[in-house]
Amino acid sequence: MHQKFGLISKICCLILAFVLGVISLKLWDMHKNKAPREPQKSEIAAYQAISLQPQDVTLTTPYIGYITPIHEALIQPYISGFIEKIYVKGGDFVQKGDVLLVLKQDEYIAALNAAYADILKADAVLTNASNYYNRLKKAGKSVSAAELESAEASYLSALATLEQAKANYNAAKVNYDYTIITAPINGVVGNVSLTKGNYISPAGPALFSIMQYSPIRVVFSISDKEYLAELQKEKPFSDETLFLELPNGKIFKNTGVVRYTDNSIDTSTSSLKVYADFKNIGKILTPNTYVTVLSQSVIKNAVEVKKNLVLLQNDGNFIYLIRAGRLIKEKVEILATVDQNFILKNTFQKDDAVVLSPVEPQNIGQPAEIIMPKGKA
Repeated sequence: MHQKFGLISKICCLILAFVLGVISLKLWDMHKNKAPREPQKSEIAAYQAISLQPQDVTLTTPYIGYITPIHEALIQPYISGFIEKIYVKGGDFVQKGDVLLVLKQDEYIAALNAAYADILKADAVLTNASNYYNRLKKAGKSVSAAELESAEASYLSALATLEQAKANYNAAKVNYDYTIITAPINGVVGNVSLTKGNYISPAGPALFSIMQYSPIRVVFSISDKEYLAELQKEKPFSDETLFLELPNGKIFKNTGVVRYTDNSIDTSTSSLKVYADFKNIGKILTPNTYVTVLSQSVIKNAVEVKKNLVLLQNDGNFIYLIRAGRLIKEKVEILATVDQNFILKNTFQKDDAVVLSPVEPQNIGQPAEIIMPKGKA
């Protein structure tokens, strides 16, 4: 009986071992089926793609501007009179302080002389009054208080009369000086249609103008968005160079400097005026001329790609890349637009290649290889 039980036990063990072996084989097959395998060459998608080339990109933005003088003075007389001499003609360049014309001075010289005579007379009266007042003060108690007060009043009145005479003389001198009209600024004289003997008056029209030609100012407008972008810089307009394209198509040789912007946005155009100054040797830039302002700036370390390669989506802007052998969708930042291209901030890796071929979204993350487009290095 004991031998029979032992035989049964051995048979059970063999059966159990067999079952465990079968289970192990099945588990091993399942493990082999789940393990990742290297994709075959025929299973890797191929895309036309080219390497990204970061570089410094020069941007040139055109604006319509017009030329205006920084300073323009309208020559107007301060007093009325007849013109005695004219020292300038239209087109002359004058310096500040140069004599432009002189009025007849006879009556003003006479008034000046009379005012000077009044000073001499008042001075003599003051001297007598002062001497008399001083004598009475030295006399002491022998002089009544009323007499001393009268002498003091006469002295003070004479002093006031002298000061009034001096003021009248200064007024006469000012009027005399106004007979000589001088240039208030450096500049070019406009049309002069005056003749000796003409009567001029402060109430009449301006005699002519003097206009500063160098430096000269150019006014152009930028959009409110461009203005806000400038404010993000450490110093607005500091990284831009301004050129001018003249009406004949030539580029003006001198570059300009932005001086200031207007203090408000034009609501009708959503734009802001910018004022830039240019040296104008030779008077090439003439006031009221329209020119094209070319604002040139350089974006350092940027990437330029065709617009059709960038996906403009609600959650951002994206581009398809092949990176480390796989197709990816990368978010990008657009810095500027040049013709049919976008300028992108360089956030890419060294060996990234931008995909030129159509992409199926379900293939993102899958293995990919690069096919070099024809004619591309």
